[in-house]
Amino acid sequence: MIKDVIKKLPFIKKFMERLNNVNERRAFIKKQLSSLDKGKLILDAGCGSQQFRKFCDHLNYKSQDFGQYKGDDKKVIGGDEYAVKDCYTYGEIDYLGDIWNIDEKDATFDSIMCTEVFEHIPYPIETVKEFSRLLKKDGKLILTAPSNCLRHMDPYFFYSGFSDRWFEKILDEAGFEIVFIESVGDYYSWIWVELVRTAVSHSILAKIILLPSIIYYMLKKKTELSESTLCMGYHVVAVKK
Repeated sequence: MIKDVIKKLPFIKKFMERLNNVNERRAFIKKQLSSLDKGKLILDAGCGSQQFRKFCDHLNYKSQDFGQYKGDDKKVIGGDEYAVKDCYTYGEIDYLGDIWNIDEKDATFDSIMCTEVFEHIPYPIETVKEFSRLLKKDGKLILTAPSNCLRHMDPYFFYSGFSDRWFEKILDEAGFEIVFIESVGDYYSWIWVELVRTAVSHSILAKIILLPSIIYYMLKKKTELSESTLCMGYHVVAVKK
């Protein structure tokens, strides 16, 4: 009860938001979706719970997923939002099956959205090629993926992340041109988040010991070097050539 009250305090809420890059991702996705022309056909690939469908009211929205994930029965240090068995629910799925083999004809979609899915795909390169096949010429791919993450949504966890160099090479080979790519976070913010995760999940002694380091890294400013060394993930927009 007291914990719930504390979490609602403005400065605590702001602090917690900085720990989670979901807010940056939501803003990025919302902006990209709002820029798409009304009535265009979009595929939400690996849609899961379809959390961004609400931003697609002006579009012809179609969903795809394999639909087999039920909940994560393996915990990680610091907890996981999906670490409760049988807690995960899907919306209605238009294309049920593997994301690298979608049952639809070539050049069908005006745009494809795929958010935080690639680490759960055993064949990510084949998936990029499938997106290229499904998109019309000049069609837009809106993509987010981690560059460094902990195990989650097990047993469907195959990669801990992808680098900007991976996107540059694989997207180009699949017939895409990257028009926008940005990193989320940096080396300092990554360490800060992991220190907080460790402090929260361990004893009061750990919290006391780690507090100076948490403050130190929280105050560190992002630099070109810290950003290129390590980040939490990437937001990508590419078009089909």
